[in-house]
Amino acid sequence: MTTTENQFERLRCIKRVDETSDASTFEFEHLDQRPFNFQAGQFLTFEINHYNNLLYRAYSICSSPAKPNSVTVAIKRVPGGKISNYLIDNLQAGHALPAMAPAGKFTREENKTTNNLLLMSAGSGITPCLAIARDILDTEQAINIHFIHSARRSDDVIMLSLLNELADKHKNFRLTMILETTDNATDFHGRLDKTMFAELVASVSEQTIFICGPSLYMKSVEEIVSATDFDMDYFHKESFVAEAKTGETVFSDITHEISVPAIDKAFIANDQQTLLDALHGAGIKVPYSCKSGVCGACKCKVSGNVVSTSQETLTAEQIELGYVLSCSTKANSDLVVEI
Repeated sequence: MTTTENQFERLRCIKRVDETSDASTFEFEHLDQRPFNFQAGQFLTFEINHYNNLLYRAYSICSSPAKPNSVTVAIKRVPGGKISNYLIDNLQAGHALPAMAPAGKFTREENKTTNNLLLMSAGSGITPCLAIARDILDTEQAINIHFIHSARRSDDVIMLSLLNELADKHKNFRLTMILETTDNATDFHGRLDKTMFAELVASVSEQTIFICGPSLYMKSVEEIVSATDFDMDYFHKESFVAEAKTGETVFSDITHEISVPAIDKAFIANDQQTLLDALHGAGIKVPYSCKSGVCGACKCKVSGNVVSTSQETLTAEQIELGYVLSCSTKANSDLVVEI
């Protein structure tokens, strides 16, 4: 049985809403209409047949686990983007896509939290933060939320009408928009810096920060926050972009045999190759999306010794059974791989 057959299940798109000029939301249900089981802040990894090439992309869920009969993701058009642009141009209600079960640890359940949340986002990073807010409000939890979103203009903000509705309806939900261009006196103008942050957040004491957005945005906010007396154990960020690696590339003449019994194939891999790269180099297709140990699409089961730099989406039970994220794993002995 292939990895795709093991991990993916087709979901039916039941609704599409064009939120902005370059972003749409898509609501999905199980084909048998059973409820979803997920945590606010998690994502779905989809398998897309892009002109006869199977490609994989992860999109954060922006709907609430308190309403589990469907899940909604937002997809934003990206200049030169292959899959996001393809889905916006082609995906409609009635279409079905294979998807992995919801995954990810950008959740309140998986991180240290307090009863005062700063949900900070920029661009399409709004989606997991919105899911966290909606879950808290839907379940009427006694948690104060300050939602701070940065964008170029108001018409670039995904699901802006919903954000305004939440702010009007819930006393424990405060909304702040930081826009580069705005005529609204209630919006903050420009880009978030340490002066603006200090104005927006009078005290970081007893706060928890969840942040998602472009890498430079998250790095800037992290630098601002770390310069205060904030306890960084309560700073949680989500990114599907691999961290840049520094230093020289290490080459090695140490090799190991990788066996894949399901397809009766064995090959030799260098111990500095990731298992994912080694499998792909041998012509064995394994799904992947982020290649940074975040999405979980490339997980597989191994027997043998390995060195792994991420177990981000694996459960304790899966780790005990020998599952690894192949994009973040290197062989340290001969391996037998189940895909």
